[in-house]
Amino acid sequence: MPSFFTDTDKPAEWVLGRDLLADGLTGSAGCGGIRVWPAVGRGDRVMYIVLGSPAGTALLEVPVRDVRTFLENTEALVPRGTESGHIDWELELANVFAKG
Repeated sequence: MPSFFTDTDKPAEWVLGRDLLADGLTGSAGCGGIRVWPAVGRGDRVMYIVLGSPAGTALLEVPVRDVRTFLENTEALVPRGTESGHIDWELELANVFAKG
């Protein structure tokens, strides 16, 4: 989860899901504070990620090779669509209620 410290006490944080990154490899994806898209005219070497918050906006240029490697590695461990089967729901609920 990327986070950046700004002029406020709390860092700005975003969650970048695998589906969002995969969609951003071939076209514009995301909404609100997160947008991703491939760089036009740069082949498939880089993609852009914009992270926005009330404190400001960050434009990141990311190597496509690194995003593809990340997606391949994580999907080998947990295939897309099977994520919920890898969560200990009882433990997660216990943590939620403990923080109550």
